[in-house]
Amino acid sequence: MRKLLLALAIIAAPWCAAQADEWVVEAHYPDQAALIRASSKFQHVDVDAARQVLRVDTDEAGIAVLEEAGLEVRIDVAATAELRAFLATMREAIDSGERQLTGGGYPGIPGFACYRTVEGAYQTMDDLVAAHPQFAEVHEIGPTWMKAQNPSNGYEMRALRITNLATAADEPERPVFVAFGSIHAREYTPAELLTRMAEWLIAGYGTDPQATWLVDHVDFRLVLLANPDGRKKAEQGTLWRKNRNSVDGACSWQNYVGIDLNRNFPFHWHTTGEQGSSSDRCDETFRGPSAGSEPETQNLVRYVAGDLGAGGIHQGGVLPDRRADDTTTPAPEDYSGLFFDIHSYSRLVLWSWGDTYSLSPNDTALRTLGRRLAWFNGYAPQAAIELYPTDGTTDDTFYGLLGAPSYTIELGRNFFESCSVFESETFPLNFAALKYAARTTAEPYRLPAGPDAYDITASAAMEGAGGWYTTVSATVSDTRYSTVNGTQATFAITGANAFIDILPWAPGAVPIPLAASDGAFDGKTEVVAENISLAGLAPGRHIVYVQGVNALDGGTPGAPDAIFIDVPTASEATVTTAVMGAGSVDPSAAQTVPVGTVLSFELTPAVGQHIAGVTGCGGSLAAATYTTAPVNADCTVVATFAPDQYRIGGNVSGLAASGLVLRLNGGADVAITPPATGFEFPGTLSWGASYEVTIAAQPEGELCVIGNGSGIVEGDVDDIAVSCADDTIFEDGFDG
Repeated sequence: MRKLLLALAIIAAPWCAAQADEWVVEAHYPDQAALIRASSKFQHVDVDAARQVLRVDTDEAGIAVLEEAGLEVRIDVAATAELRAFLATMREAIDSGERQLTGGGYPGIPGFACYRTVEGAYQTMDDLVAAHPQFAEVHEIGPTWMKAQNPSNGYEMRALRITNLATAADEPERPVFVAFGSIHAREYTPAELLTRMAEWLIAGYGTDPQATWLVDHVDFRLVLLANPDGRKKAEQGTLWRKNRNSVDGACSWQNYVGIDLNRNFPFHWHTTGEQGSSSDRCDETFRGPSAGSEPETQNLVRYVAGDLGAGGIHQGGVLPDRRADDTTTPAPEDYSGLFFDIHSYSRLVLWSWGDTYSLSPNDTALRTLGRRLAWFNGYAPQAAIELYPTDGTTDDTFYGLLGAPSYTIELGRNFFESCSVFESETFPLNFAALKYAARTTAEPYRLPAGPDAYDITASAAMEGAGGWYTTVSATVSDTRYSTVNGTQATFAITGANAFIDILPWAPGAVPIPLAASDGAFDGKTEVVAENISLAGLAPGRHIVYVQGVNALDGGTPGAPDAIFIDVPTASEATVTTAVMGAGSVDPSAAQTVPVGTVLSFELTPAVGQHIAGVTGCGGSLAAATYTTAPVNADCTVVATFAPDQYRIGGNVSGLAASGLVLRLNGGADVAITPPATGFEFPGTLSWGASYEVTIAAQPEGELCVIGNGSGIVEGDVDDIAVSCADDTIFEDGFDG
């Protein structure tokens, strides 16, 4: 029966001599064990769990493998015809000898000009660095297998770094976003997705607020082509999957030669027997002779994780090692950094583990971000093991070795996806998902649990009674999760804040509360807005971040986003004055002057007052004159006056015995004991206050009198005179 189906399919499908035995088939699997037996032989299987059907591109040998695994196989005639048509288009383009160029003028894959060749991607990197050295640099991370055998063959593997290099040293803990593309050679879409993302980041700097803040505060490390040797082979019209390592000899179908790099990574290499990878060198999932045996694998691990150092900690990679290398220790919630391996096809968002049915210790947080990503691209989010077992993979390695949140995204519906489908569907959906992920890179285990902020707008600057202001508005929602594979708990919005020119989590960040437009924070989606003063901001462009908060754990902030605001450059500025206390400023009337003018003000305190200080407009105080700095915006000179305070005291003469007590204004007492000849009351009196000093107690055997003991305070009082003498006037009752 199968031969009849094959014959009918051959008649129905366009013939391509180079790939005549390649088919798209569907196979019904009776149980999970049968799915695992079949999937372990293929590098890529598209699974429809609801129908218990897998879909795969293969040849007659592959069909035989599926049948031997106990699966019922059916040729998908329409999909096979589409595949053959794609291959025929490529062959015709190659045979024509005409150079294929992308819309940007880079070398394109024959028949699929929207996808850059290896040379086209490498040229793009070089052009970005040459035009924007402040934002981009290329890191050569090691030779491919072919180049390691012969330096004149193969490629040097490359990583494109994009970040604001001028400020990187000032932000040593800048979070790192790592992504690999097209580690499986025939998968055209991943490399192009990452290349276009790189171009957007740089082209958008200064014009797109999201691109600007991401370049300023995220360190992107993009390996556009993680298998350039294999990719170059696939560009020649073959369905090449692996690297080009041919040491293990020939296979019946030459496309099967090589090592499956995404089964060759060191963490949990070959842990599932033959379920998650294969020991047969001609199977699509051949794992290689040992963990990390391939130069490509070694280069990628060294670049991302570094080398294993003291205490079992990896050091020298671009992502930090913050997790023990087991299956039970969670990474800390404040881990900073992200890893993505972009593949095609199947429309999936996957995370660890791939080789064990036990949940990873960070599964809750990984699932939360996975569902966020799937909301954007519409794919199915799930732990990798929920599909079928895999071992020795990139995402398990960088989560397992380092604790980095790590994801595989399977793009689209075909390896050879038409340019029209890629540009209208696959690229925009997954570009949106990656941009959201980038906004969480600082804390990807935490921020996705908070609400998303989007549709942020800022009005043009307006002038009001308090000066220039802008109205910032946004939508904050906690509902943007995929429900394809389970539901996510969501929470009411409890607030939203704006931050000007500083990230919400940066030291010194001051939140500006935004109000719910309907008057109350009581829903899971809220529109928020507020008038934000521009006072004190220099003329020119500024960035405003908006971040929402939900009710989870008493208040969980989400991923922020940003908008530009422009503060007008005025030709004139108005300077007003204000007085705190008793005194005057001259001139007191508002003055409108050309920007850059320097103004002077004379300060006169009221009687009994002094100048306590001057603020506003910038400037300096010399004696009673305040001189402003050059005035660049509306501002107010504020003069503060305070009452003068003076000391009260004097001298004592003739005092021979203790017991003299003087009293100031009926309250403050000072006791004077010989041989003291001077005194001073504690505290002070203000200018214009009255004072009176009296004797509260006389010394025994002496009589004291006060001179200059009362008056008005017009300065320090230091001339009160107390004279004491023997009391002999009434000795024994008689004069004597």
